[in-house]
Amino acid sequence: MDLEITLKETITVRPSELQAANIQTIELSGLDRISPAMLYTIFFFKSQLKNDGENPIELERAKRALQRVLVSWYPAAGRFKFNETTGKLEIDCNNKGVTMITAETESKLEELGCLHEYKPCYEKLVPKLCQSSDVSENPLVLVQITSFACGGISIGLGGSHALFDGVGAFKFLASWAYVSSGKDESDLTFPNHSRDALLHAISSPNYSCPDTSAASIYEQDHVAAIQDLYRIPMQAMASDDRCWETALSKFGQIDPQGELVLVTLSVKKVVVDAWKGMAIESGKLTRCSTFDVLCAHVWKARVMALKLHPSTNICLQFPVDSRSRLRPPLGENFTGNAFVLASVSCSVKDLLKEPLHQTIQRIQEAKDVITDEYIKLYAKALEYSSDKFFPSMRELTIITDWLRFPFHALDFGWGPRLSGAVLLATPVPETAFLMLDLEGGYLVRLGIEKKHVQNLINNFNNFDFNY
Repeated sequence: MDLEITLKETITVRPSELQAANIQTIELSGLDRISPAMLYTIFFFKSQLKNDGENPIELERAKRALQRVLVSWYPAAGRFKFNETTGKLEIDCNNKGVTMITAETESKLEELGCLHEYKPCYEKLVPKLCQSSDVSENPLVLVQITSFACGGISIGLGGSHALFDGVGAFKFLASWAYVSSGKDESDLTFPNHSRDALLHAISSPNYSCPDTSAASIYEQDHVAAIQDLYRIPMQAMASDDRCWETALSKFGQIDPQGELVLVTLSVKKVVVDAWKGMAIESGKLTRCSTFDVLCAHVWKARVMALKLHPSTNICLQFPVDSRSRLRPPLGENFTGNAFVLASVSCSVKDLLKEPLHQTIQRIQEAKDVITDEYIKLYAKALEYSSDKFFPSMRELTIITDWLRFPFHALDFGWGPRLSGAVLLATPVPETAFLMLDLEGGYLVRLGIEKKHVQNLINNFNNFDFNY
C-alpha cells in the first residue's frame, strides 16, 4: 500500500538547559568512525489520541521531554566536524539541536497489516533530509512523529551510528520515553559520552601489543575478525595470482544490479527453547543462549539459500559488547561504540554437514576470544589503518543481536505501549538483526537478493536438525 503523509511542522529541538561543560568536542574512536551512516527505526503505538489536525498535548509533552533529555544526552544535539590536524571525525557539541518533524496521515495502523514487516511505504515515516556535503551542517539525530487517523502514532528515529552504538541509542530512546511518560528523570542513569578511556586503553605506554602500524587493516594478522575477511578474496587469488584487484572482482560480491529484498522471518519461543534443550541434552554443550542457537540457524539457512560451492571459505561475524570485557571496564553507561566483531570461519561443506550443536560451539568459542587484549588490538587496528572493510559479499554473514533491547517496554505516556518496531535499510542491508517479537517469539530481519528469498524462507522454516 501507499501512505499519503502531510508534513505539519519541522522544528529544531535543543536542550532545555545550556550547560557550559557540555560545549565541548568529543574525540571519536575507530569503532565510532567505521560507520557514521544514519540508521532508521520506526516504532508504532496504538494510542488513544485523535488526529484532529491540531497539535495534541501529548505530542507537545514529547517535544518538551526531548528538550530535557538532551541536557544529559547533549552530543545528540551536536554536529560532526573533522579535526584540522588529524583529519579524523569528531563530535562538535555545539547545541545546534535535533530535527523534529510532525506529520499526519488519513491511513490507519490496521491498514499496514503486520507492523514489524518492512514495507517501502515506511520510508515516508522517517525524516529524510537532504544531506549537505558539509558534515557540520547535518543533524546527528532526526525524529518524525506521525499521527494516524485511528489515533495511532509512529515515531521514526534516525541517528548516526558514530554517535551511539545500539546500546547507547536504545538508552537514549528509553530515556526520552521515560521522561515523556511523566516519570522522574532523576531516576535515570547519567550517560558517559567520553571516548577518552577507550582511546587511552589502546594508546597507553603500559600496554604492549603486536605491531598495528601496517597501512592496511588486512595486514593485522593478530585480529581474527580481520583475518577471516582477508582470507575470502585470498582464496580467489589462489587460482589467479595476477593482482589483488582481480581477486576482488572475482569473489562473491552482492550484485549491485540485483534486487535486494528486506525479509522478516519469525520463530516461536517454544521452538527456540526446544532447540536449546536438545543441543544441551546431546551432551556436547553445557550452555546455549537464544542468540547462540538463532545465530547458528540463520547462518546455516542463509548459506544454504545462496548455493555457494561446497569448498568456498565462508565467514560469520557478530558484534560483541566490550563494555564489561575491556580492562578497566567502560561501564554500562558508556554510550559510544563499544562493539567489536567476533568471527567464525569454515567451508560451506563443513557448515552444512555439521550438527547444530557444533555450529553453536564455534560461535561460543568465537565469543570467548573477545578478551581485553583482543578488544585493544581490534580497536587499535581500526584507529591507525587507512582502509576499513570489504564491500558486502555472499561469503560473509553478519548477525546483530537486538534481543537485549526491550522495545516492548517503551512507554511515552500515550496509552497502550509499543505495538510494533521495524528497522529500515541499514548501511550493510544484508546484515541479519535478531529482535524480540512483541507477540511472542523472535524475529530475524535481513536483506537478501530476490532470487534467494524463497530458498531462505524454506531453509529457515526447516527445523529438522541433527543435534
